[in-house]
Amino acid sequence: MGTDFTRGEVMPLLFKFFLPFLLANLLNSIYNTVDTIIIGQFVGSSGIVAVTMGGKMLNLFTNIGLAFAGGGQVLISQLVGAGRRDELNATIGTLFSEMFGLSLLFALVTFLFSRRIITWLNTPPEAFESAVVYLRITCAGLPLIFGYNAVSSVLRGMGDSKSPLIFIAIAAFINLVGDLIFIVLFHMGAAGTAIATVLGQGLSLLFSLTVLYRRREHFGFDFRPASFRVDYPKLRVMLRLGYPVALRACCITITQLVLMSFVNLYGLTEATAYSIGDKIVHLANIFSMAAKQAAGSMVGQNIGADRHDRVKKIVRSAAVISVSTALVLGLISVAAPYAVFGLFTRDAAVLSFAPSFMLIGALIFLLSAVMSPYEAVITGTGNAGLSLLGGLLDGVIFRICFSFFFARACGMGVQGFFLGDALARLGPILVGGIYYYSGAWKRRKKLLS
Repeated sequence: MGTDFTRGEVMPLLFKFFLPFLLANLLNSIYNTVDTIIIGQFVGSSGIVAVTMGGKMLNLFTNIGLAFAGGGQVLISQLVGAGRRDELNATIGTLFSEMFGLSLLFALVTFLFSRRIITWLNTPPEAFESAVVYLRITCAGLPLIFGYNAVSSVLRGMGDSKSPLIFIAIAAFINLVGDLIFIVLFHMGAAGTAIATVLGQGLSLLFSLTVLYRRREHFGFDFRPASFRVDYPKLRVMLRLGYPVALRACCITITQLVLMSFVNLYGLTEATAYSIGDKIVHLANIFSMAAKQAAGSMVGQNIGADRHDRVKKIVRSAAVISVSTALVLGLISVAAPYAVFGLFTRDAAVLSFAPSFMLIGALIFLLSAVMSPYEAVITGTGNAGLSLLGGLLDGVIFRICFSFFFARACGMGVQGFFLGDALARLGPILVGGIYYYSGAWKRRKKLLS
């Protein structure tokens, strides 16, 4: 089980490791996008906006969970690379306990303040109640999401990217079937979408835990109750890695929510177009995200093994993969904007936004692809503080400033907000590029001495 990334040809290893990440992210994106497609075709614009508003808040907490799970993944990958497998049991148990506690806290807070959250987002009246229901149901499933991410981080940290692919495939299939049953058959709207999402997450977590338990000797975790006791030195390392990335996720997602709240003031048509554009960009960015995730784990092992020469090869290989796919996707989006938007809606008013949104989308694909190899180095070396700096530039400074400049000062309206969101990626590119080309990552200390 797992893969040793400290030896062998880099590109074949990365590509082989990248593919399961890509397919898992693709399934995860389809998982979320199918909700929007089905509800858009059977409920209409109000359904799309409801799922997007509730879904954005769910994504905020999901990204926080991914950040803390990622801290455990980096620590595990460095322990594996350094040959310290005897420490895995305490590390994995601590990660599971941490994630369970955080998920319960976020689920409770979100449920209690759901109506205030949806109100703050200026959600159009036609979609308000559906958005509240969607948010409450899906956030009740946060322990399932956090649990799945914890198990997947353990597997990926040890070089196994295939098993998480299987788990998310199960979730995507259950979600699709649930959407068809609850939306098409029982006409439950956004509530049906939320129920299907939670069911998929629950079964995915069940299968992932079953696999980890059956192969517990390979992964070094025995599932004894005592093993879930928190190892505070390791918890401090995970939190040190996780909280800056979580803050970064908050900065980026909250500023995106702020933009959407202003977009919602333009009306239901504009809010729907923006929601569709956001979904398309998220779906297309899975290529650069997969390259970042795969390269990050490989960098982590090679940092643990002091193989700095291989880190450079990993970065170059990740750049080739992410940029080449971004160019292809960009060409498709510019050449056939109406066909892409038409998957989500038949509303002519919404479709009129397709050309401008897809042109900006092509720019987002390229910037995200350039960003991912640099971020893999930041992730793999455990430099969470630098990740936070990139997020602050992305969310607080670039996204807000660019968006209001183009939307208000230049009179571009909704398209201006979308363009500002695209150019926000220049912040992480700047931070990651300086970190990599300066060689500062070579002087980064290992996480555990």
